[in-house]
Amino acid sequence: MKMVAATFGLVLAALAPTVAFAAPDEMVVVGVPDGRLAAGALVSGDYAHAARRLEEVRPDAANDPARLINLGNAYAGMGKVKAAHAAYKAARFAPDSLLVTADGKESFSRDIARRAMGRLETQYAMR
Repeated sequence: MKMVAATFGLVLAALAPTVAFAAPDEMVVVGVPDGRLAAGALVSGDYAHAARRLEEVRPDAANDPARLINLGNAYAGMGKVKAAHAAYKAARFAPDSLLVTADGKESFSRDIARRAMGRLETQYAMR
C-alpha cells in the first residue's frame, strides 16, 4: 500500500480561499521527488506557480487525483473558489487512490477531496 501512496505522491490539503490558511496535517499530502505535484510551490504559498505547473496535463496524469487535489489547493489559495471546487469534484470522481498525508497516515483520495470540498465550502460561507 505504501508503494501505491509513493507512486501517487502526497497532496497538499485544502487551503482556504483566504490568505495563507494552513491545512491540518491529516489533509496535507506530499509530492513525488521530481516535483510533478508542485508541492513545494504550494507549501511556500506560491499558488500561481503551482497552478501553472498543475494545469499542464500530461497524458498519464489527466485523471490523477493527487494532481487534481493539488490543483484545487492552488486555486483555493488564489481565491478561485469555483475553480477549486471543480478540481476537488473531479478528484472525487477520479479513480480512488491511497495517498499518504504529511502526518504519515494513509487516506484515500476521494476522502481527501471530500474533506477539501467541505473545508472550502465552510471557508466560503464564513466570508
